[in-house]
Amino acid sequence: MTDSIAAPRTGAFRAVLALALAGRCAFAAPAGAEAPVDLPEVELAPVTVSALGGLAVPYDQTGVSVTVLDIPELKKEGIETLNNALLTVPGVAVQPDGLDQRGNTGNISIRGLSSGRYLLPMMDGMRLHAVGGGNTTPNVVGRTDLFSLGRLEVLRGAQGAVYGAGAMGGVIYMETPEGQGEPSLTLFNEAGSFDSYTGNAVAQGRVDELAFYVSATHERTNNDIRFADGRPVTLRHAGHYESWNEALRLDYDLNPDNKLTLTYRREDAEYRQLSPGGLWFNDMSFRTNLITAKLQSRVNKAFSTSLMAGYYGVDNCYGSGINMNLRDVQLEWRNVYQWNERHSTTAGMAWNRSEFRNLASYEGHDREDTLDNTYGFFAEHSYRPAENWDNSLALRWDRSSEWDSLFSFRAASSYLFNEERSRVFASVGSGYKTPNALQRSGVYDAGYVKYVGNPELDCEQNLSADIGLEQQWADNHSVSATLFWTRVMDGICEVPTAAPGVISYANKASHWTSQGIELAAQGTWEESWNTGYRLAFTYTQPKDEQDRQLLQTSRQVWSADIHTSPVEGFTTGFGLTAAVGRSADFAGCRLDNYCILRWYARYEFSESLSFHLRVENLTNEKFISADVWGSDDQSGAILNSGAAVYGGCTLTF
Repeated sequence: MTDSIAAPRTGAFRAVLALALAGRCAFAAPAGAEAPVDLPEVELAPVTVSALGGLAVPYDQTGVSVTVLDIPELKKEGIETLNNALLTVPGVAVQPDGLDQRGNTGNISIRGLSSGRYLLPMMDGMRLHAVGGGNTTPNVVGRTDLFSLGRLEVLRGAQGAVYGAGAMGGVIYMETPEGQGEPSLTLFNEAGSFDSYTGNAVAQGRVDELAFYVSATHERTNNDIRFADGRPVTLRHAGHYESWNEALRLDYDLNPDNKLTLTYRREDAEYRQLSPGGLWFNDMSFRTNLITAKLQSRVNKAFSTSLMAGYYGVDNCYGSGINMNLRDVQLEWRNVYQWNERHSTTAGMAWNRSEFRNLASYEGHDREDTLDNTYGFFAEHSYRPAENWDNSLALRWDRSSEWDSLFSFRAASSYLFNEERSRVFASVGSGYKTPNALQRSGVYDAGYVKYVGNPELDCEQNLSADIGLEQQWADNHSVSATLFWTRVMDGICEVPTAAPGVISYANKASHWTSQGIELAAQGTWEESWNTGYRLAFTYTQPKDEQDRQLLQTSRQVWSADIHTSPVEGFTTGFGLTAAVGRSADFAGCRLDNYCILRWYARYEFSESLSFHLRVENLTNEKFISADVWGSDDQSGAILNSGAAVYGGCTLTF
């Protein structure tokens, strides 16, 4: 993971790196030998951020809080899922939001804001967001793996000025990889506890002007479902999960100045969800299709333009009686003009058409249909008054067929000093979230309570700010600290009505606030068996107007990793994740703390063959992943997965 660390830039490091790359030794030449020629300085390639408006920006030139994850490094550590990858990001807490384990509709929170409402996932430039059905983030997080991802970035803080609705708390930005090098085929196989198996095949490469990437993944597991009160799970394969995923990306260079990119992603998944008390289960299924096309053109040295079109279709079946369909279409035209060395402007327009249908076939639940067309105009200007000082201001105006006009902004600044070994950055921004179809007009009879929509609801809005400091205290070692603050206005919550047993929705007159600090450190001792470490800690206070903790959040979250390579080709290490002060889906319901250890090892037998082994939850710690009843005695609560062992190999042709 690359976070809070810019590439080392000291003169000594440049000289040593240049000599190493040239295959020379930094000692005096023997008598009579030809003196070495002067070598140019060589710098490491800068870490770039693609999620900032879709343009690659050097990491140390943005004031926005962002983490760029190193996917190949994560896979070497045995991290294969998006859920586990996000655990390594400062400010992010991950916890299940269902009655099963792998494949669930898991929940994450960024700086105290839950993914089910306030976070926006992006894939290949497409917003995976439903204006009518709410944010699709939980489902995306619960089932996505890393095999078909080339970029994974997490933006923290309100990003509405760049991405519009749904990006109040942050953005999870993902891309399908672009084919590289000679054509190759890679096969991955892994088996382990709970009757688990994961298989992946990737064919990729470049032939003349065409680059291709094709990935296919099959995953299955029975998880490990256990009740907190010790009752046995009598249903066979109570937590069964199985998925099939395919991804395709084609890049064609029409000429040196024009490039066409096409992507296609498909997912078929199903899992078994236990009912409260474990008396029965629901077989749930998900199918998604994502298609994007993008044309990028460089008109001249100063001006470039791109046109992107995308389609996102979702068909979800939540047991018997509820089928939810989503059809999203997106068009975006983006233009960049470089005025001079100090000024550049990005501007464009976007159109999103979101059609959501909830097809209920049982008594007490009305059909919910929502069709929304949103037109957006956006602009961002970047200004560099000095060599090491970068500033940006982004503005966005959206007009929706449902919500009229909405305005968002984001300002950010970054300054490098102390010979570019220190950096201070800050940002402030706003965002908004539209009510979903159930909150506006739906009717849902849950048996013991009836939910009725409120057509008078307004959009939720928020304002966020942060300020941070990064310090490179030695070559390949750095630390960072970031203070953050977020306030949600007009938050939508459940309220009782005059009718007994009937619940509706209303905008809160007061506000919700989340504030805290993110601490991170990472580094590598290359001369000591290439030993590296990564640490992250987040302290958050997510509270409502009555000083109660917000639902599905954690007050303290830790993650850590340390690895070493004592023998060439062999890497082993330990990882840790922990959370304190966890809240459940129900107001006033607390979940117990946890601290999970893992061990992993990888041996590269040759350039074409490698073996890996990992043990998850080494200490077999038992903690509650979901309290389905919301009661103090946690009757029917589901425990996490127990200790598990996985192993496999990777073969490349």
